[in-house]
Amino acid sequence: MNAALLGGLATAVVSLISVLVTWQKNRRVSLEHRDEQARLKLDAAMRAGALFSAADRQADPASIASGLLALTRLDHADLAVALLVDLWTKPDERVADETAVLVIDAALRSSNSNAQLIAAELLCRNATRLNPCQSLHWPSAIDGEWDPSFGPKTKLLLLDALILMTLAGPKTEDALRSVAVRLYGVWKNDPEERVRGCVGRIISAVVPALRQLGYSDFLQGNQKVMLADLEAAGASGTHNPDGFLDRLVADRRERLCAWSGTCEATKPHHSRLSSAI
Repeated sequence: MNAALLGGLATAVVSLISVLVTWQKNRRVSLEHRDEQARLKLDAAMRAGALFSAADRQADPASIASGLLALTRLDHADLAVALLVDLWTKPDERVADETAVLVIDAALRSSNSNAQLIAAELLCRNATRLNPCQSLHWPSAIDGEWDPSFGPKTKLLLLDALILMTLAGPKTEDALRSVAVRLYGVWKNDPEERVRGCVGRIISAVVPALRQLGYSDFLQGNQKVMLADLEAAGASGTHNPDGFLDRLVADRRERLCAWSGTCEATKPHHSRLSSAI
């Protein structure tokens, strides 16, 4: 009986050792694979960076764009937007607005909060050169949608970029629809009461002009918003306890109210279908 028990115990120990050895081997292979993948990504990122070396001021714009977008695909969105600071600055900008927005979009979609903040600041800095009626001039990550996990400063910069872009753009029905739906996306998806209160106040600035259009549904990207939704959002506006932010919101609201009052209805033959959806 004892011999049988000892034999069974020995077999169990051997089996356990075998399992442990196999597990360690698989873990080592997995770590080696992960390290190899990281090395390959780093090598690829270095090659991408070499496409627009500061020493080569005549680099092909297409190569620069490819390099920046490659960095975002290699989980180096923070490096891509850091490089974009110099590459998207007048008068020596070397990337198109559309390319810059694609890089910013990738950074906003990343989990790197620092990359998100730099991207938001870059977007705000260059907002007045963008056209609110062109989808390629606004990050699709926040086009009618919103990531509530953004940091407070990132949220503020993105909202200010949207408003500054709108105020500097055309005073048209298309632009009015775009800013309304994009603001509503923030209001709807952000759970913070302070954010919703501030955005609600800003939305209330454009509601009177939206009523004058004579219809009740608004499309932007893949979002559809009803006039009643926008009216409810506008009615929810509250003042911010932070005095500075409250004055900032009041200024943007006043300017947006004046702007929306001058927007003209878009004549069908003057508007492209792509700018209306």
